Amino acid sequence: MADDAAPVPPQYTTGPVTDFRNAALGLVGYKKCRKRKMEDYQEQVDQEEAQMDETEEIRVTMPAKRLKLNTVGVGKASGRGWKVPGERAGSLRNPLLSSSWDKKMADKAAAQQFKAVKKAALDAYKEKKQKLKQQREANIARKEENRKKSLITQKISNPATLKRMMKSKKERKKLMTADTLKSV
Repeated sequence: MADDAAPVPPQYTTGPVTDFRNAALGLVGYKKCRKRKMEDYQEQVDQEEAQMDETEEIRVTMPAKRLKLNTVGVGKASGRGWKVPGERAGSLRNPLLSSSWDKKMADKAAAQQFKAVKKAALDAYKEKKQKLKQQREANIARKEENRKKSLITQKISNPATLKRMMKSKKERKKLMTADTLKSV
């Protein structure tokens, strides 16, 4: 390269040039000459299979996965092929949005531990409330029992007195049957 030539940027690299003009890439002329007879085509296929058997080399060519090229920033229209390609949107990933597997598992374990502690505390609180409720109910029942025990009772043997007491609402409230007192 001469010293008087234009300087080339360091980003510019020429790719390998491949000439496919004389390459045997499969059936040649089948699509170009549509008038070919099927017998000729079958003969050509048989010949190629015979050649494949002789060489015993089987090539399986899978179609290459199409690469997504970083075409952002390459200025073909302006003629600046050396221009640095831009970054794809997929490469602009925020590392704070994703975390490692270990961190995810640690967070999951911490959440499970927190839930377990919270459930234990809630169960203890509910148990305490249940005990207090049972105590209240027991106190009320005991008070009612003591009240009934302390009542001054009088047996009414005269049915006329009973009839007279039943007429008055105030007197009716005072009446109690013997079976309600015995249940206590």
